Amino acid sequence: MRFSDHFGINVSEDDDWFDPVLNSDTPLYIDPFLVFEDADPFWSAAREETIEFFSLALRFVGLSHGSPTSLHWLKAQRMLKFPEPKEFALGLSMGHPEGSGAGFRYAERMTDALSVLADHGVDKVEHIQTFSLFCKGLGVDRISDIFCNILKSRFIDYTAAVARRHGVPLDSVLVKHKSWSRNSGRWETGRAALPASPAFTGGVLLAPKRFMKDIPLVTPDGFWSWADAEAGAELREELNYVLNMSLNKAEKREAGYEAARSRPSLALKYVEEVAEVRHDPYDVDSDPDLLVGWAETGVRAARLLPDLKQPESEEEFRQWLESVVLEFQHSVEQRDLWAAFWDDSRTKPRKEKIVQAVASAMFGAHCNAAHVEMSREVDMGRGPVDFKFTAGWEKRALVEVKLIKSSKFFSGASKQLPQYLRTERIEFGIYLCVGYTDSDFSVERMKRVEDTLRALSKQKKVEMKPIFVDARPGNKQSASTIK
Repeated sequence: MRFSDHFGINVSEDDDWFDPVLNSDTPLYIDPFLVFEDADPFWSAAREETIEFFSLALRFVGLSHGSPTSLHWLKAQRMLKFPEPKEFALGLSMGHPEGSGAGFRYAERMTDALSVLADHGVDKVEHIQTFSLFCKGLGVDRISDIFCNILKSRFIDYTAAVARRHGVPLDSVLVKHKSWSRNSGRWETGRAALPASPAFTGGVLLAPKRFMKDIPLVTPDGFWSWADAEAGAELREELNYVLNMSLNKAEKREAGYEAARSRPSLALKYVEEVAEVRHDPYDVDSDPDLLVGWAETGVRAARLLPDLKQPESEEEFRQWLESVVLEFQHSVEQRDLWAAFWDDSRTKPRKEKIVQAVASAMFGAHCNAAHVEMSREVDMGRGPVDFKFTAGWEKRALVEVKLIKSSKFFSGASKQLPQYLRTERIEFGIYLCVGYTDSDFSVERMKRVEDTLRALSKQKKVEMKPIFVDARPGNKQSASTIK
């Protein structure tokens, strides 16, 4: 359910705020570049506030003289520990709003990055995206989380103003990292007047649509390509890379991390050049990649679903889940849902996470009717599984969704799903395979997955079933009933 639906708001052209789905993250992020460029005076001090925050952390790191046991170092580390800002319901992983945030592991990496910058005479971090070049795993999702924490007090004021304008009730809710001290860097947790979230105990925070972005602009592999052209042979020699050697994306990413630490000034120059380029937000209204409208697409498809009998026994539960997945297959292949997984020109297929999100909306409708609990992106210790279904301890199952064209397609069948089942001591799983092209459905590819799951089921004493979903445009009819 979207914010506007939950609170009965008729959104007009005068409303500049993004309308989030409240119980699942939308795969967009708030781009600091777009906020810093904004002409609205309300956001004019956002850049200086962000710079001030990291300047304070940098000062503490400097006072530590590089000692990780120093009280100043630990103070900087505490500043740089950020919880998931669940109030925004944004995140490229599209899980539940209560995600992991940038916790202690990333606080250590960011503190170390500031130490490297301080050692090279840097006294100010102009752009938060700089950290993505020094800290492995600190992608755009977490950069956005950090940024939203630092400016949370501004987003609280913005949301309250929107709520008052539309007559939305404001509740006193507890907000983590509500604000931070300009002197000590200490984070303050306190209450704020916000619309209450129906998805968790806490409030909702809104942000302008014009701040939303879908793809990262600053990346370590992008930095390496830029730096290689900028410094060339000298940089490769310094980092022991063979001249004229072509690197793949993963190798470029590693080289980018090394180059940033070796040449921080070069990394800062790269980020500054990216900042000077014009940045366009994701077009939320036309939604070319279905990053926003996936929820409505899934709900419309779910309305056409037949009622399935509530499962009583473990065997009925397995049959029920298989029927749920087969209904998804039928909707894609026979009820035009396939078209939602392609762009308007029918030439570019949607990403895997959009398929998962639409499936989630459909599965959720069946779960509500059958009193089955469904969890998305559940961390099993070896990474997240797409869906976990439970109705008591004995009635449990997993569903993993993969595009057949994915480079991880076969490992998902041979490693991921069996490992998830073993970790959770679950004995039933479905491997949902979605294909877009003729080659996806070659006899060889399908047989390999079927044989793998059959052999592993026998070996692991579990039941794993593959279900193939044909999302090829082919001769299918137009998407009049779904999209």
